[in-house]
Order: sequence, then structure tokens, then C-alpha cells
Amino acid sequence: MASSAQNATVSFCQEKWNHFLDVVGDDPERLWVYGTVLLIFIIYWLYAAVLTLVDFTKKPHFVRKYKLQPGKNDPVDTKRLLPALRVVLFNQTFVAIPLAYGLYHFVYKYQNTLNIRELPSIQQIVFDLALCCVLEEIIFYYGHRLLHYGALYRHIHKKHHEWTSPIAVVAHYCHPIEHILANTFPIALSLGVVRAHLVTGWIFFAIATYNILSDHAGYAFPWSLISVPFHDYHHATFNYNFGVYGWLDRLHGTYGAYDKSGQIEASHRPQQKQE
Repeated sequence: MASSAQNATVSFCQEKWNHFLDVVGDDPERLWVYGTVLLIFIIYWLYAAVLTLVDFTKKPHFVRKYKLQPGKNDPVDTKRLLPALRVVLFNQTFVAIPLAYGLYHFVYKYQNTLNIRELPSIQQIVFDLALCCVLEEIIFYYGHRLLHYGALYRHIHKKHHEWTSPIAVVAHYCHPIEHILANTFPIALSLGVVRAHLVTGWIFFAIATYNILSDHAGYAFPWSLISVPFHDYHHATFNYNFGVYGWLDRLHGTYGAYDKSGQIEASHRPQQKQE
């Protein structure tokens, strides 16, 4: 019975996928490049718009009890926000589109475009996503730690850390090089190594976009993943919680447990902001 239901689900999804490709076309380059960029853009700005509205209106009132670092960015400084939004839009267009084009021609064209019309099984999608999560953690953790050293921090990563108490819409506020190395490469290269199908790639990019917005939202809701207070703590302390999920932080002794009252552990409190 379960097998029949699963087969029916797979057949339904395959039918809808074929119909979608009949409408938009099945050119792999257009789908991997413009389809991916558009997907990220839509998810980012829809979710960010909702959370930014909460930040400015402070409604609904019940969300205030879930605020991380209470009193910070309250209210949000529009003089800081508007220039930040220009940086975000620059990264999502003038950086993201050429980057997606390059990734397609150097990675996806050879690794990920076979049988684009044939959907993988549900089990294959789940397995590929799980493997991508592991690879993303490894690539992001060590790359992120590298960005905290010397000139790389001063000239590149420091821009993102200007928001010590971030809000969702500035999740992509960073130096263009960081947008390539930290926001895109860990996800994109993981998909290439796994040789994931386009649909799996879109699912992973969608999850990653949702997560990065949640991690910078400044709110730890009951349904939020542990990565939300985990990454907010990184912005507050600079030298803890470099990873996505915390596995490698625990291994390397850089894990910091966030106190939701907004307090930072005394031993983790930065003596001065990195220069």
C-alpha cells in the first residue's frame, strides 16, 4: 500500500515537472542560472519583507518575547538600512547572475545536467540533501574561519559584521567576494560534488535561503532551528559559532551556547571589536 502511494506521488510530481518544463523550456543553462537566481530572489524578499515589517511595526506584539539581543536595532536605523539594501541588491544581481553563469559552465554543465526531465526518487533527493548538508558545513566552517583572519577580515568580512545584531533583510549584506565564497560556494560546490538533480539543487538553495534569513532575523521563535540563536551569537561575539549546524564548532572548541535573555557568556564577550 505504501509503495503504491509513493509511486502515485512520484508519477504526479513527474507529470507536473514535465508540464512546468513544457511551459518554461528545458534548457539546462537557463534553468540553472536564471531559475536559481530568481528562486533565491523571490524567497529572500518575500520572507525578508515580512520580518522587516515586524521590525518596524513591532507587531504582532507577542513576537517581542522572542527577540534576541533585546534593545538592539530597536528601532531599526533607516540611515544604515537603506545603504545596506543597495549592497544586498548589488550582490543578488551583479554578483549572483555572473556567478551562476560561471558555476553552470564550470560545474553544473558537466556534473548536474543529465536527464533533467527525469526526476530523482524521493529517497535519492533526501540522501543528496543530507550529503549536501554535511559538505556545506565543512566548506562553510573552514572558509568562514579563514575570513576572520587578518586582512581577509579587515577588507572583506568586517562589512558583514557591521551588524552585530542583524535583521533578516541584511543577511546578504556583505562584500561581493564574501557573497561568492561564503554565501554561494558552500551550497553550489556541495551540489556539484553530489551531482544533484536540478530539483534537488533548487530545494537546497531554497532551504539555505530560508535558513540564512532566519539566522539573521534576530528572533528565535518556537519553530526556529537551533542555528538561529547559534548564528546570532556569532554576530554578537565574533569568535564563536562559525559553522552552519555547530558540529565542527564543537569539535574545534568554538561553540558558544546562546542565552536567550540576550546575555553573552563573560568568557565569550569580545574585549573590543575586531579591526
